[in-house]
Amino acid sequence: MPSFGLKLRPWAGNVRVAAVIVCLVLRSVCMGTTSNVLTFDSEPSAAVKAIGLYPVCPRGCTSCSTINGCITCRPRYFLFLYRSGMRQTGLCLHTCPHGYYGVRSPDFNKCSRCKVENCEQCYSRSFCTRCKAPFLLYKGQCVSSCPADQPYVANLTRECQYVVDCQVGPWSPWSPCMRNGASCGYKWGDQTRSRQVWQKPSPLGRPCPELVSNTRCLVQPRFCPVVGPDGLVIDNHSELAAQIKRERRRRKRERRRKKRRKARKRERKENRSRLGQIVVHDPPVEPSAS
Repeated sequence: MPSFGLKLRPWAGNVRVAAVIVCLVLRSVCMGTTSNVLTFDSEPSAAVKAIGLYPVCPRGCTSCSTINGCITCRPRYFLFLYRSGMRQTGLCLHTCPHGYYGVRSPDFNKCSRCKVENCEQCYSRSFCTRCKAPFLLYKGQCVSSCPADQPYVANLTRECQYVVDCQVGPWSPWSPCMRNGASCGYKWGDQTRSRQVWQKPSPLGRPCPELVSNTRCLVQPRFCPVVGPDGLVIDNHSELAAQIKRERRRRKRERRRKKRRKARKRERKENRSRLGQIVVHDPPVEPSAS
């Protein structure tokens, strides 16, 4: 091994100098012993402006390496190590990703892998909070079907429960203000909104609340636009528009007259049938005095 101009003393056991020589030969990174490791006691402005660009450490790192990423993290951050091929890279995160849980200690915080089989999110090493589909959560474990003591499944959390209450989604936007299927021609109308059921209740669960809501509204615009014979909207103040409006009013009056005539005819018919049911009794005959 070349000495690179350094005189080693076998009896001294200079580990630091030997580590520098190995790094220069293998062109690798030595954490804590070479200049490839950057340390900041307080976050500098350059680290904020150039996040993820070396030789500046990414956000949250107190020391980092150009190859292995973050080595140590700031307080309240978790050190997450992930492997890409033969390389293991460190990241400092506020929360651990799916499949990992955070472990805090006085020295450093780290992300550890969940040990529960088929677990997607966990609270601790052996307690799962969300399982991978199609597995179900039962007392911190992932099972294929719910047991008899908790037979119902919550749709949102996929957790086995003894009682499941009804859960509904948010309200939809209000519908247009309409009356008799028209959005104009009236002063007042109605509009509705609805919401969907996300979770149907179990027999002992809380029932679903109101799913449809109605309210009174002011129709805008009140007057409908005038459409000509060719199907085009014309000016309301033109002579053609006035003629079309007069024709509409005439037809409306004619419909009202027909309704009144039908009502009077039906009323006369009912009166005749009622009079035909009346039975007239002859007055009693008094005996004549002889």
